[in-house]
Amino acid sequence: MEGLLETLNTEQKEAVLYFDSPLLILAGAGSGKTRVITYKIAYMVKELKVRPERILAVTFTNKAAREMKERVEKLVGQEAPVFVATFHSFCVRLLRAHSKRVGYSPNFLILDTDDKRRLLREVIRDLNLDPERYSPSAIASVISNIKNGLYSEESMSVYYDRIKDVLEAYNRRLRENNALDFDDLLIYGRELLKDPELQKRYSNYFAYVLVDEYQDTNNLQYEIVRALSKEKGNICVVGDEDQCIYTWRGANIENILSFERDFPNAKIIKLERNYRCTKTILEAANAVIKNNRLRKGKVLFTDNPKGELIRVFTAETDTEEAKFVASTIKQLIKKGKKPSDIAVFYRTNSQSRVLEDALRREGISYQIVGGVKFYERKEIKDVIAYLRVALFETDTISLFRILNTPRRGLGTAVERELRAILQSEKSNIKALELLKERVSEKQRRAVSDLLSTVENIKEKVHTLPPYDLIKFIVVATGYEEFLRKEHPEDWESRMENVRELGNTLQEFAEREKLTGEGLYLEFLNTITLSSDQDELKEGEKVTLMTVHASKGLEFPIVFITGLEEGLFPHVKSLDTTEEVEEERRLFYVAITRAMELLILSRAKKRRVFGSLKDVKESRFLSEIPSHLVKEVKRKGTVKKESPVAVTLPKKERKPKIVFHQKFGKGVVRRVEGQGENAKVTAFFANYGEKTIVMKFLKILA
Repeated sequence: MEGLLETLNTEQKEAVLYFDSPLLILAGAGSGKTRVITYKIAYMVKELKVRPERILAVTFTNKAAREMKERVEKLVGQEAPVFVATFHSFCVRLLRAHSKRVGYSPNFLILDTDDKRRLLREVIRDLNLDPERYSPSAIASVISNIKNGLYSEESMSVYYDRIKDVLEAYNRRLRENNALDFDDLLIYGRELLKDPELQKRYSNYFAYVLVDEYQDTNNLQYEIVRALSKEKGNICVVGDEDQCIYTWRGANIENILSFERDFPNAKIIKLERNYRCTKTILEAANAVIKNNRLRKGKVLFTDNPKGELIRVFTAETDTEEAKFVASTIKQLIKKGKKPSDIAVFYRTNSQSRVLEDALRREGISYQIVGGVKFYERKEIKDVIAYLRVALFETDTISLFRILNTPRRGLGTAVERELRAILQSEKSNIKALELLKERVSEKQRRAVSDLLSTVENIKEKVHTLPPYDLIKFIVVATGYEEFLRKEHPEDWESRMENVRELGNTLQEFAEREKLTGEGLYLEFLNTITLSSDQDELKEGEKVTLMTVHASKGLEFPIVFITGLEEGLFPHVKSLDTTEEVEEERRLFYVAITRAMELLILSRAKKRRVFGSLKDVKESRFLSEIPSHLVKEVKRKGTVKKESPVAVTLPKKERKPKIVFHQKFGKGVVRRVEGQGENAKVTAFFANYGEKTIVMKFLKILA
């Protein structure tokens, strides 16, 4: 063990060896905190002879717990059963042993998200509530927030007047089924530890308690930690208040800021030596985060080289910004950098679309971590499905996608009836007309509304600008309200994506100089081809992700995009100092993911609601000292704008549109020969590329 300790720096070694009082390890980004935790556990087992099963180490995710356990086993051997757990798995163990005290038998069930929604669906039905208004997924989120203390029943009753009844019935059904949801695990775990006899038993049993990522603990988790350690002070928490970025889902930064108040005689050890970043990157991070008031205060330093200056690029538009990112990545790869060494961060998921388009144009493979590629996102596919049904009368795949999205009471039985009609009738419109005669009066009205919506979209394709057409689809279908109910936790982010689809179409129309039906057919072909091309690529990939998803990761080269007021910091975080400080912590996390090269970018104009709007530079950029920064000049950096799909022919004129009896409408790629026997190769949205003799086609444009 002595040899292992010699590999630690002075502060790390002090943290491993300190046991005299409660200990807070303030671990800066890239300071080797995981090594300190695992070495501390190994020291207790090997040198202090603490029985491993009496050491409790708690973290947040199963992945983190598994990795910590593996590291400990490498140091002390697999025969040492240290109790490494998440808060939830610890509470499961506690409840299995004492479930009867809270009215459950030991073999209780744990409901996952789908189980919870299914049970709520039954509760809502039994209470005769409108399932449209009381959407199971929305109510599941509301109940979780109530149980975690983020909202009260009273505040939620403003939106859901029967929420108290739903919650009571739901909890009653849980008990009847001897079941708990994830929130209950923490609630009942804390309740058990309020029992003086149990609290004393477990606080005496565990010789030592370690908690990782302490800045992310919520109030329930904090109370569990306090119950296990308040008497003996046998606790070590590791965290970094400067990386607290989850207050919006319950994390309480005061838990780490007030550690000395909660645990008298506490010792604080700061790990400020960074092993990840260059001196330049670290100096920038320190300069930014020192503007925050809610912090303990530490200044990171490193023995790493000074490294390159931070590059800053100011683009005229968000499209130009994306092209800069893509062309710079291409240059870096040409110089020998691996795509997997490069990451592109953005504040919101909707920003990924323009970046994805630019990377595809440059032929660069990418992966999205913690998210879905833009055109594969459910809300994008839903809205595009309405467009496809309006354009292609034989597109039954899209028809079934929109049939009950948003919900309009057209369930499985209606879908079965429609499938039967489509066996003989190939036109979606005619099939819906026939369907009206085979369903109930209420369902007939719903089908009529759907038909009317599709017909209106067909008409608006020729009269509305692209952004306004997407807006029309959203309003005509009630899609925004549907998202609010079905996805209460992230409906706003999903609506941002839908608006970005409108921006994309507007941009595409301006670039390709297309209008009407030809525009939408070409656009649909473009994104279909882009997706197909993506699927063929393998091997090394550039990583795209939100800044939140980047926490805990590191990359040699990092791009942080969209550094504008209202975007980063986000418009919803500008009301209070605390919210702005969280945005600054998020920027600090982003900066400290970069090991060698950091590239920051912003746009002067960003497409909002279909048109380019002026945007201001993020305040965070001005917080980085000028001597650390190198401005990248626009001239010669960004290529002239080119079409989105690399596979499309470069044509300025409007593409020829043809119609085939089986394949529907298609966009002409090439024509060989002349007259009615000419061979026409065209792309059909549902069937791909086909070569057909001209006499079997009808020319539409």
